Amino acid sequence: SGKERRNTNKRSVKQASGCERTIKPKFEEERELPPLRPMNDKQAKYMQLLTDKKLVVATGYAGTSKTYIPTVMACDAYRKGQIKKIFLCRPAMSESKSLGFFAGDLETKAKHWLLPVLSTMYERLNRDIVEIAIRCGDIQFVPLETIKGMSFGKGTFVIVDEAEDLTIKEAKSILTRQGGGTMVLAGDIGQSALNEKSGLKYIVDMITKYPELEKTTGAVDFNEVEDIVRSKECKAWIVAMSKEEK
Repeated sequence: SGKERRNTNKRSVKQASGCERTIKPKFEEERELPPLRPMNDKQAKYMQLLTDKKLVVATGYAGTSKTYIPTVMACDAYRKGQIKKIFLCRPAMSESKSLGFFAGDLETKAKHWLLPVLSTMYERLNRDIVEIAIRCGDIQFVPLETIKGMSFGKGTFVIVDEAEDLTIKEAKSILTRQGGGTMVLAGDIGQSALNEKSGLKYIVDMITKYPELEKTTGAVDFNEVEDIVRSKECKAWIVAMSKEEK
């Protein structure tokens, strides 16, 4: 039929471009990837929320795996064929204005901007697979200026990194883009570079104010020094800086 011919043509195009994905039965064993395991109770809660809820908000100290955990879970789900697309988003606001000085087009600049997330994806999926997925549109960088017209449906995983630098307007735009996929907003409100109320703080306040939101939204706050797992040096400096600020 005509429909079958069109589907065959689409597969041929994907195969020619390297975008056709086949999930090998023993892919896990072949890659010898260690399973993602929580390092403390809050991480276990976080992982469970990411499994049970479509929207999860993670706040708290740096070095607590707020971004690492959902990135690994998204990569694993993509590799197994459980999701089709991963969207990466990060506010353009920053303490540093150097992004515009990077060479290259918007995608190249975005790669620099999202390097912490991409580094984890390279480790979990393999750099070649990530680059192919980017080329084929399975992994996309989403500028906040374009997010308003999008809808993230089933089979998608959205990671909003450094969410403390979202404005309230941007936060509202992102929250209303949910269409059945998984979305996580991660950030440290205490490190916001904004001169106004953080959109991430707005979201946390809304969850506190309206308990009914907990039916559809998960929240975890890595607000204790013991939650920091990056390194003893990272923990020591965060403790010292917290004391200095107080």
